[in-house]
Amino acid sequence: MVLFIIAVLSIVAFAIVLAKFWSLWRFRTHLSTLNQRIEPQLAEGNISVALGVCREYTSPLSRLFEAAIVYRDRGHSDLTRRLERLGGDVVAALESYLGVLAAVIGVAPMLGFLGTIIGLIRAFMSWEVMGDQITINILAGGIYEAMITTAAGLSVTIPYYLIYNHLTARVKRLTRLTEEHTETLVDMLTQAQPREPLSDAV
Repeated sequence: MVLFIIAVLSIVAFAIVLAKFWSLWRFRTHLSTLNQRIEPQLAEGNISVALGVCREYTSPLSRLFEAAIVYRDRGHSDLTRRLERLGGDVVAALESYLGVLAAVIGVAPMLGFLGTIIGLIRAFMSWEVMGDQITINILAGGIYEAMITTAAGLSVTIPYYLIYNHLTARVKRLTRLTEEHTETLVDMLTQAQPREPLSDAV
C-alpha cells in the first residue's frame, strides 16, 4: 500500500514537472513576443495598436502590460503601485503547482520511512508468533519490504528535489525579467508623450 502511494506521488510529480517546464517556456516566449510587438508601437506613439496587441492575449502578463498602458497618465509612482497587484498575479501564475511539488518531495521520504517501520513491525511480529521456528527467509521478507519502501521514497525525493530547485530558480529569473520589462514599459509611458489621446486608447 505504501509503495502504491509513493508511485502515485511520483506520477503526480512527473506531471507537474512536465507542465511547469512547458508553462515556463511559454511564459518566456510570451514575454518576449509582447515586448517585441509593444515597445516599437509605444516608441512611435501608437497607443491603440499597443493596447490591441495586449488584448490579443488572455494572461496575467498581458493584463499587466495593458493596465500599464491604460493608466499611463497616473504618473510613475502611482502607476507602479497600481501594477503591483497585477504583478502579484503574474508571480502566482509562475509559481502555480510548485507548492504541490514541494509537498510531494516532503511526503515521499516520510512514506518510505513509514514503510520501513511497517516492514520491521511485520518481521518482529512473525518472530514473536513463530518463536524458535522463525527462519531467515521469513525475517528477510519483512526487512526487504522495509528497505524497498525507503529506497522508493528517496528515489522520488532526490531527483524531484533537484528539479524543484531548478524550477524555482527559473521562476525567480522570469520574475526579475518581467519586472525589468515592466519598469522599462513604465518609463516609456511616463516619459514619452504619445501622439494618441487617452480617450482613443481606452
